[in-house]
Amino acid sequence: MEDERPIRPQVVGPQIGTSAGNFFQTDHDLLVQGRRAAKRENKAGEPIEITSKALCLLLAEYEGRKTVKLFKGHTGPVTCLGLWYKNGEEYLITGSWDQTLIKWNTKTKEQLKIFSKHTDFVKSLTIAHTTGTLYSGSSDRQILSWNLDTGDLLPVIMKGHTRGIEDLVFDESEKHLYSASSDRHIRKWNPATGECLQLFEDHLTSVYFIRVVDEVMWSASADKTVKRWDLVTGKVDTTFTHPDFVKCLVELGPYLITGGRDEDIRVFDIGTGKIIKTMEGHFDEVSCMAARGTMVYTGSLDCTVRRWSVTAKDLAQSTDAEKSKSEHEPSSSSLKNNTTANTKTMLTEEEEKELAELIGSDDE
Repeated sequence: MEDERPIRPQVVGPQIGTSAGNFFQTDHDLLVQGRRAAKRENKAGEPIEITSKALCLLLAEYEGRKTVKLFKGHTGPVTCLGLWYKNGEEYLITGSWDQTLIKWNTKTKEQLKIFSKHTDFVKSLTIAHTTGTLYSGSSDRQILSWNLDTGDLLPVIMKGHTRGIEDLVFDESEKHLYSASSDRHIRKWNPATGECLQLFEDHLTSVYFIRVVDEVMWSASADKTVKRWDLVTGKVDTTFTHPDFVKCLVELGPYLITGGRDEDIRVFDIGTGKIIKTMEGHFDEVSCMAARGTMVYTGSLDCTVRRWSVTAKDLAQSTDAEKSKSEHEPSSSSLKNNTTANTKTMLTEEEEKELAELIGSDDE
């Protein structure tokens, strides 16, 4: 009698699973997983769970804790956001690793324009509201300018950075544009002509974030520092050291609030330069933040958005343990001078790690 059992095909070639338990893991990997699993239960900051890793945060009016609108169209991670208003209408501008920017009607969620001249990841954008001009920065090392009404690419193209453009921001007059790059430099531009007016080069490696207020510029970097620049002299007047990469910051009255790769949020006294409180809750990199009133909102690669009250009363509750922790964080003298990476490679080491984290498994 013949065997009528079905013939099972022979599996040839590698079989790759997605569970972390199926792979070799170092003691450090296991410790990180255990720590993050424990922190996952931390409800500090009233976490709002989202379905993906937060890369950019923009505050708007909202009610409740549920998703109100979902904009779909990009085919890669969305890295930057902006709002533009004209004739009573509100428009959302988004930039993505799919090399495009999209203009949306926020009421209907309709895609109105697609801006598609970059040749690599779009990582930053800012808007000149007085002229209705969009500026975008990319890993292709260029800053492009666009007419927000027509979607046309404008002739002014700013070149000079040797690595990707991590952040873009205007001063309050919108007469000068500032750009931060993973080539460690910050540049000041005339946006009308595309001329580079000034080069700031005190950081040792990638600059992720910049903000300009009055005659002061703030910058956050992978060299584990935040720097405050006097724009009259062009010099750094204060350096705030951290134990790991710093990805974002806000200035709130007398306080500087920062977030970065080590998952904690730090509050510094700007006058003294000393840390006065550390807030724990996120269990992965703090990638973005924004402030309104005395509230700071933070987004993280842990797929949560949290909010924190920053008042004198809240900060007075800083524990001795927090103060002790700040005393053991590295000073600027412990930072090593990193050489600039080979400019022929489009991705920096930090960008390669960022890409791996974004597309990698979440099974931790």
